[in-house]
Amino acid sequence: MAVVLVAAFLALVLLLAYIWKEEAVDVLPVAACILILVLYILAFVRRLSDIDRIGGLFLLAVMACTVYRCRRRQAGRQNGAAAGCEGGQACMSTGEWLKKTLGHPGVAVALLVFVGTALLVQGRVAVWWDDVNFWATDVRAIYALDGFAAKYANAAPEFGDYPPGSQLLKWWFLHFCPDGFSEGLMFAGYYFGVFVFWMPFFRRLRGKNPLLLILAAICLWAFPSVAEAFYCQGMCADLMMASLFGAFLAAVADGEGHRKSFYLVRLALYLAVLVLVKSVGFVWAAFGLVFLLAWKWKQGRQAWKEMLAVAAVPAITGGSWLLFCLSMRRVAKLTGAALMAATGKLPILLPGTRGKLAAAYLEAYAFWPLHRGKTWAVDFSPVAMLAWICFLVFFYTRCKILTRREGRILGIFLPACGLLFYGINLVAHLTIFAAETQYLEPFAMVSSIERYGAPFTVGSLYLLAWLFVHRKEGVCPTFLQGKRFGRFWRQNGVYLVCFAFVLCAANWPEVFDSLWGYRTQRENVLAERRGMITGEAEVFLEKVSALDVGDGIRVLYLQDKKVSQWVKNTYVAFEASPVSVVFGGVDCETMNSAEVWEAMDGSHAQYLYLDAIPGNVAKLFSPFGDDTQSHTLYRILQENGQIRLKACGSSLSG
Repeated sequence: MAVVLVAAFLALVLLLAYIWKEEAVDVLPVAACILILVLYILAFVRRLSDIDRIGGLFLLAVMACTVYRCRRRQAGRQNGAAAGCEGGQACMSTGEWLKKTLGHPGVAVALLVFVGTALLVQGRVAVWWDDVNFWATDVRAIYALDGFAAKYANAAPEFGDYPPGSQLLKWWFLHFCPDGFSEGLMFAGYYFGVFVFWMPFFRRLRGKNPLLLILAAICLWAFPSVAEAFYCQGMCADLMMASLFGAFLAAVADGEGHRKSFYLVRLALYLAVLVLVKSVGFVWAAFGLVFLLAWKWKQGRQAWKEMLAVAAVPAITGGSWLLFCLSMRRVAKLTGAALMAATGKLPILLPGTRGKLAAAYLEAYAFWPLHRGKTWAVDFSPVAMLAWICFLVFFYTRCKILTRREGRILGIFLPACGLLFYGINLVAHLTIFAAETQYLEPFAMVSSIERYGAPFTVGSLYLLAWLFVHRKEGVCPTFLQGKRFGRFWRQNGVYLVCFAFVLCAANWPEVFDSLWGYRTQRENVLAERRGMITGEAEVFLEKVSALDVGDGIRVLYLQDKKVSQWVKNTYVAFEASPVSVVFGGVDCETMNSAEVWEAMDGSHAQYLYLDAIPGNVAKLFSPFGDDTQSHTLYRILQENGQIRLKACGSSLSG
């Protein structure tokens, strides 16, 4: 079905381009947004695989409509109808339109980026801690369940309310492979979600010089690493959020030459998906709406109408996810911490670490490279990047790339947006992240700043690069006039300037490792992952793998409380997905049966698994059943407010 799904998506792109009379590179991200929203709806009813039927029917419908219109135009031309001249070239005109649309150099860049990336990352496996903790674990569950899990059954319980926007694109790519879960395809889906929103940037690209197209694809891949390098290591949603935010800002400024319907629909769809990429997406959506209102302020009441119309769509998508999480009891631990901080139940500044955290933040903000490494030319610290963005706004205004009014808007909006974010980020580190001692080191702190600040840094660079290539007239230097390269420079010189910036400021070692260098460490990574699964965990995984997960199940995994195993537990949860695993500790010497009852009742689990726990386990669990033993999986049954355990299989040890 992979061929059908890709063909249906391409048909959607061409249909939108035809309806709105737009270039394929402009409607490509719009089509991606539509795909995500369709998958989002199907995931609620756990029917994601129905995208095969929907895609097939859509493809047949587009083909049938195309044939019908061609025949109608042909008949009109033969009969000499006046209307026939409009499309009277019939099928030949359709072929010419397709050739023109698909022959755009931006389409070639898109193919190079998407197909090339999918081939290069086919051997990638989840390495980064957050991938194993959530991003890979969750998409693995969605893949197995064909949608969202049932109540109390999401595979990563501590991250329950994380939105699924990027996860659904990963699922779509995973669905291409009939042989089972492929981590390489998961990464391909992630990178598609990041770079599809950059395609409008290449609308002004001209010519079919293969070296230029290859350079464009390489520089596009590396562009985000100027300010954010985490995307090279894992699949965090922050860069997809940054790409969407930057695309939205550029789309606000891209009002001329487009139909009003396309302009507003594109903006609404961008924000509708933005709030589904990550929980903080609503913050960046709010920034985007403020920018839209400021950019359109001269239109008066019309500006407010457009802003409210655009805001209505993300309110629906974001609100629907919030209601779903409330009904399914999905909540993230950081959401709870943030609510405590907002209500004053969590100290704003923890006395023991506030000075060290603030000092680490200021040092990282002022001196450490955003992409955490050294490049051969330029390394931007967070404050240097903010200064660079402000300088570019000033430079654009002086060079008349921006009008004075536009320069004032950007000169106020971008610095205010950046400073407000960095203030929020600092408060977050002093409150909800205060217990994470790794942030006492400037390296870890700048890693956090670059990741969470990607929507501002990368999004601002996107907007400024887009303005440069779409508004700056190509000027040929005197020494090139009359030469062959002069025409090429007039057409694509603005892109070459952007590429030169990327070549100087990108973190190329990270980019290389993410596409090719990871191969040298792949086997070691897999060995480390296997090493995290001990013999006892293997028994647990074998037992839960035999369960019928249905729409999702939750298992309470009780371990020896005296032994800290939280790192290994993360890898066990990843391997157990789509089974939702909640871990708990037991101490037969200090705990009583009432505490065990509270742990089982509060976990909302359907099953209980007892690991190797020293002491008199049978006595501690005697109120819930006879002869309770370690290394055994039990069904948790609740009868008249009482819990009873029923063994699902024979015990492997006494």
